[in-house]
Parts: sequence; structure tokens; C-alpha cells
Amino acid sequence: MNKLKSFIISLAAIIIIVMMAATFVENSKGTAFAQTHIYSSLWFVIAWAILAVVSFIYMLKHRLFRRISVWMVHMAFLIILLGALTSWLTSKSGDVYLRQGVPSKELVLKDKTIEQLDFTLKLKDFKVINYPGTDAPMDYVSEITADNEPVNISMNNIGQYQGYRFTQAGYDEDMKGTHLGVYYDPYGIAITYIGYFILFVALLNMLISKRTNMRRFYHLAVDQQAAKTLLLTILLAMPAFLSPVQAQELRKVDNQIADDFGKICVLYNSRICPINTVATTFVTKLSGKPSWNGMTANQIFCGWVFDVANWENAKMIEVKSKEAQEVLGITGKWASFSDFWNQYNEYKLDKPLKEAYRSGNKELQKNLRDADEKFNIIRMLYNGELLRMYPYTDKNGNITWLAPGEKNVHGYLPPKEWYFVRKSMDYLAESIIMNNEDRAKTLISKIYDYQHIRGEKVIPSQTAIYAELTYNVINTLRWPIILYLTVALLAVIASTIRLNDRKRKIQTIISTSLAGIMLLQTTIVIGLRWYISGHLPISNGYETMQFLAWSVLLITLLLRKRFSIILHYGPLLAAFALLVAMITDSNPQLTQLMPVLQSPLLSVHVMVIMFSYALFGLMALIGIQGIIAHIRKDTALESKLAALSQFLLYPAVALIAVGIFIGAIWANVSWGKYWSWDAKETWALITMLIYAAPLHNDIRWMHKPLHIHIYMLIAFLSVLMTYFGVNYFLPGMHSYA
Repeated sequence: MNKLKSFIISLAAIIIIVMMAATFVENSKGTAFAQTHIYSSLWFVIAWAILAVVSFIYMLKHRLFRRISVWMVHMAFLIILLGALTSWLTSKSGDVYLRQGVPSKELVLKDKTIEQLDFTLKLKDFKVINYPGTDAPMDYVSEITADNEPVNISMNNIGQYQGYRFTQAGYDEDMKGTHLGVYYDPYGIAITYIGYFILFVALLNMLISKRTNMRRFYHLAVDQQAAKTLLLTILLAMPAFLSPVQAQELRKVDNQIADDFGKICVLYNSRICPINTVATTFVTKLSGKPSWNGMTANQIFCGWVFDVANWENAKMIEVKSKEAQEVLGITGKWASFSDFWNQYNEYKLDKPLKEAYRSGNKELQKNLRDADEKFNIIRMLYNGELLRMYPYTDKNGNITWLAPGEKNVHGYLPPKEWYFVRKSMDYLAESIIMNNEDRAKTLISKIYDYQHIRGEKVIPSQTAIYAELTYNVINTLRWPIILYLTVALLAVIASTIRLNDRKRKIQTIISTSLAGIMLLQTTIVIGLRWYISGHLPISNGYETMQFLAWSVLLITLLLRKRFSIILHYGPLLAAFALLVAMITDSNPQLTQLMPVLQSPLLSVHVMVIMFSYALFGLMALIGIQGIIAHIRKDTALESKLAALSQFLLYPAVALIAVGIFIGAIWANVSWGKYWSWDAKETWALITMLIYAAPLHNDIRWMHKPLHIHIYMLIAFLSVLMTYFGVNYFLPGMHSYA
């Protein structure tokens, strides 16, 4: 039994080391090399198979089936491995190339051999869907037929026919041809999904069962001293665990960094503007005003970009409709992004909106549409539509703007520039999260310089950028308009009262001064807007109201001596016009809303994974305290802290396991493959396996509290590698931390 156990531990350690090395091999030799010589190689598959078989034998000899929860967990992993083996044996992948009017059955496999499909494919139409008013592609759509049955394929929607899964991979310049990735896995996916389901049920049962070691560790750990230690650790290290609804607990980005970030330009609403403009509109749209809880628009926008998990729970989204409030299940008018999802990760407004449109209930449509629009604006940020910040010139000489992490242009960019486009925002996020202000400022400066070098022909001048920043500040000031309206209204009231000459003169001075100040501000706003846009700003309701106010004020001042009544009512009318303009701008339409591109599974995946990382971080800090207790020879505290770490280990491992398989389901739904050995997902698997080891009581080395503390501290290096290291050193599809 001991030899069998030692063999399992040794083989598992070897596989973990191989996976670690493989991620670096991929970085130096390329993805294709790593896939062919390691991940998809016969020896690597055999190693996993031997580990699975020997583990199953050990489980039987150890009569693990007497502990149903533990048995189910291990069986689930074996079933998942069986699914992976089935995929390796029975699946195939390749490419299909189609031209309009040319039927094809040819499937080019990965080894470049050609296989004939059992059905005929035809390209009916291919189109590029651009962002409104720009040449930036939002999606690529292939409409094909398989034996005359329609199949629609896009970058975010796989097509399926007879077990084959089609993904959009490329297209011809003349829009008459398309390249499709093809995956065929009729059995492996189903088996793997069964394993995921069993794993979820088993982990849930293990966490709530009274017959697992988790309960024993709980009773050992939770006494007064250990509870105080846990509370102190949480208070010091995990402020994000406190209720995210409390606004003061949100991370506030340094104002200077936020302002510098706001000067970076993006392609937005068919023009190039500083991020500050996007941030101002974004925040105003969500909360009804350009600032919130003492934070500027730049700080709030930085929070949504760099600290998503916390801001998704911030109650800053104004939902005015009672119907929408009821659907979201909120009390009052303030909602968080998380409130838009139910417990099944379904968008709460989806069905009510569809029913409202189906029934023709226009009032309900209107009441729900505002909340739906705000939800989709956040999704637009997630999709990268609000952060197209890297200019590059394609082979036709057209300048296109890329979002952070863009992957589809490496053929046009030198490797270093491509890497910069993919990774600079990741590094900036890490710098801000780690409060490395100097590094953050340097990265912002590099992005700013990159824009002015690569987008020299189209990037606004520094004067234009500062003009727009100034415009955004002045234009978002609300209190002056309210003050103007109040003073103007009082002046009108005063004009109806009998006043002596002295008081009447004072009233005239006040009204004249008010009209002059209002005219000055309105002139500055219109002038700046004219300069920024390049045309006279009278093209929409907001601009016409501004121009109306300016005209009224100008006439008032020109005719004030001859027609004194104008001096009383002119400022009031202008103030109302400015008020209407302000109300219009408090709920702006950023752009035409497009279909949601991201799956909610992605948000759940990231949140679950990050929560597990947080617990691993707690355990590392507890490990440090445990080592200190050992040095001080405080054996009782050392043992209690070890029990506390082992107790936290159960939910932490469960969360990372669930997070990994949710991510796999999301990848399968989005890209047609549930596992691709991407560096980020590989290291997440490594982290899970490393932390799963201490859960096995028959590893005697783990029986000593000091060893537990040392192991938890060292194991946290795998979390750091997964969260930060992959972004710095390794390639992959995951551009987020």
C-alpha cells in the first residue's frame, strides 16, 4: 500500500512538473510545438492514464467507497480524465475553406491530410459587422448551408451539424470566402460534462457533510484564539471580502493616475477622444451624474476596468422604473451589476423584455429598456468596445484601433508591438492593484507615446485633448445650472414686487451679471465643443438647447436697456434650456446597442477563481503566522493555525475546481473546445493539484503543523504564477489577470 501511494505521489509530481515546464516550452518553441510534443503526445497521455488507473486501484484497496463524498470527488476526476482520453482518441479538428458558389466536402486536418465530410458545405454569405460609424470590425459572420440546412457561424457563436462544430477562423479580402475551424468530438464532451456534474455534486456534499475531515479541522481551529487570528488576518489582508455594497470599501485609484489614464485616447462614437470622455459618459449613464461617492469619473472608470470584482457589486446603477426594480429584486432605485443576474446566472431582464416586445406592451418596454441599456453599457466595456486604444495601420493603409488583449492582428504588427498591445493593460492593472504608482505612470506614458507614434496622422493634438478635458469638466458641472435657475427664478419673482430705485438697481445688476456669467459659460462650452468636433454644434437635441440658451442670453444682454423685461426672463428661459440639455446629457446613448458578446459564465468563472485565490492568500498569511508561532514554541497556536488552514483548504480547492470546469464549459460554448492547454488554464490546474495534496490524510509529511504552514506558503507561489506570472512570462488566450 505504501509503495502504491508513493508511486501515485511521485507520478503526480512528475506530471505537475511536466506541465510547468510545458508552459515555458510553449513560450520558447511555440504553441504548435508544445501541443505536438507534450500535451497531445502519446507519452503524456499514457502518464495520465497510468495515474488514473493506479489511483483507481488504490481507491478500491483503500475502500474509499465507504466515504461517499470523497469517493465521488475522485470518481468525478477519473471520469473527466476518461472524457479527455475519449476526446484524444475519437475527436478530430481541422479547417474548412469555402468560397461562395463552390460546394465543398474537404476537411483539412491538423496533420494537413484531407478528409471527405459526409455532407456538403456551401457558403451562402459572409459579412463583417463593424462598430457603428467606424471601420472597426465587431464580428465576422458566415452564413453557410450543410446539405442545404442553414448554419450560422460568427466569432462568438459556434455552428453545429451532425456533431461537427464550426468556428469562425478567417475570411478572404473580397468577402467571398471564409475559413472555418472544425471540431468533431461526439463522445468526449458528453463524458467530461458528466464528470463536471458529479464533481460539483460531490464537492457540495463534501462541504456540507458532517462526516468529512473538514468538520474536524473546523472544531480544532475555531476556538477563541484561532478565531481572533482568522478575524485579524481577514481584516488586514482581505478588505475586499467585506460587503462590496459599502461604497467606502471600494478601491479608490490615485487621482493623478486616474487623470493620466483619462488622457489616453480611444476610438469612441466614430471619433478619437480621451478616455475621460468615455468615463464621464459611462458614469453619467449608470448613476445619473458624472461623479459618485466622492470619486471622479476617471477614478470610477478605472475601478470598473482594473477592479471588476468589487465594482460589479457596487450599488451605483440608477434604476428608476418600479417594474425594473421588481424584476431585479432590489429595494429602492440603486442596483449593482450583480443584481442583474439570478442564481442560475441568467440575465433577469431577458425574458421580461422579450415578453414585453412579444405582447406589444410599449410602456413596459420603455420601463425595462433603460435598465437594460445600462446593463449593456457595462457589457460593452467588458467586450472592449469602450477601450479601443491602440492604433495600427493595416496593409491597405487604413488605421484601425484595437482593444487591450487583441489577438487578430499579429500578422500586421511586429512581435514586440503585438505583445505590447496584448499585455500593457494587464501590467497597468497589476501596477494599480499593487499600488505601484511609479510603474503605473510609466505604463500610461508608454501607451500615450505609442498612440502618438502609431496614430500620428489621426491622434488629436495635446491642445485638443486638454480642450476636451476642460470641456468635460465644465459641461458636467450641475450646480451652476441649478444656481442659475434658482437666481433667475428669484429675479423673476422680485420683478413682480414693488421695489425702490436702489433695490431695483441692485436687482438689475444681479440679473445682468447672471446673464453675463451664463453667456460666458455657455460660450465656452459651445466653443470648446465646436473646436473638438470640428463643426458648429447644433446637430442634436443637447446642442440645440445649448445654442438656444446662448442665443437667448446674447439677445438679453444686447436688448437689456431697451427692453428691461427681457433681462428678467431671459436668464430664466436660458436656465431652463440648459436644464433640459443637462437632463438630456444625464442619460446619453453611447452607441447603438449590439448583441451581448460575452457569456455570463465568464464572469462567474473569474469570480469563483478569484475567491479561491483569496482563500489561498489567507492560508499563506496564516502559514507565516504559524511559522512564527513555531519559532516562538507556541505549539498550541501553531496546531490551531494549521487546522485553520486545513479547514479553509476544503472550500478553496472546491472553488478553484468549480471555477476551472465553469471556465471549460464557457470555452466549449464560445470556442467549441473545452480545454486547450492555454498557459493560464494549465497553471490553474497545477495550482488545484498542488493544493489538493494536503487534503489526503495518508500523506504523513502533512501531519506536522509546521509542514502544513511551510507547504501553504510555498504553494502560494503557484497562485502568484497563475495570477501574475503567466501575464509576464507566458503566452496565452487569457489577457485578463
